[in-house]
Amino acid sequence: MKNSVGETKTNVWTVKELRDFQSGKKPPTRKAQPEYAIQAAFVREMSIKHPTVIVFSDTAAHIKKTQIQQVRANALSSPNEKQPDVFINKAVGGYHGIYFEFKAETPYKADGVTLRKNAHVEAQARTMSKLEKEGYFCAFVWSVEMAVGIFEMLLKG
Repeated sequence: MKNSVGETKTNVWTVKELRDFQSGKKPPTRKAQPEYAIQAAFVREMSIKHPTVIVFSDTAAHIKKTQIQQVRANALSSPNEKQPDVFINKAVGGYHGIYFEFKAETPYKADGVTLRKNAHVEAQARTMSKLEKEGYFCAFVWSVEMAVGIFEMLLKG
């Protein structure tokens, strides 16, 4: 379902919204979060296929915060750095661990190498480049299969 500005919406309701609906009030629709859905599915898949591997996810990125909460959250991270969505705490393929930044679709232009013009994605890429220099594997991924495939490829060496 799309709203008036073309955003995809989902019908996941809170308890209050469900009660409002039952009493005849129409609950608001929410903006879909495809990156969250892919990330959550990846964490579930990893827990099934590789249950001993520790996977950390940036859960705070998917929670709407008040302005003061956002200021406080920002104070807990290095300025100008964008923490990738998922960290896999396993040394594989000569790397200390793996960082994945999940996207709803490829962040690259048609050449598959050049990032599309987007300040947020460019900041994420700069942070990932720094992490790579420290010995971590980093990648933008846009499907569960892609993320699991990269992990398993690195696991095999």
